[in-house]
Amino acid sequence: MSILANCKAQIEISFKSIILTGSGNFTKSIYAAISADTRSHESHASSSESKITLINDEGTNTSILLELESPNIPALQAGINSYLRLIDASLKICKESVTNTSYYDS
Repeated sequence: MSILANCKAQIEISFKSIILTGSGNFTKSIYAAISADTRSHESHASSSESKITLINDEGTNTSILLELESPNIPALQAGINSYLRLIDASLKICKESVTNTSYYDS
């Protein structure tokens, strides 16, 4: 018999080490990609919840705060892995679009 418990995770993701022009827009693009996924999960009847917040630090640094809550550890781990994969895919797409601008110049 498993006992339900509230499991929570809070993860802040910063893209400070990525050197791209307009890094604030870069973070906002990734935020838009993963926040759309959050809204679709909230519409399902589920006991897992997620919240994504865009945080503006002092200066030009921007980061994403991901907060997850789930009834058990395996569900929490699955949620974390899902968001990290989505962020990684979004990151690769953004980097590729910036480095391959010559394709769009012609």
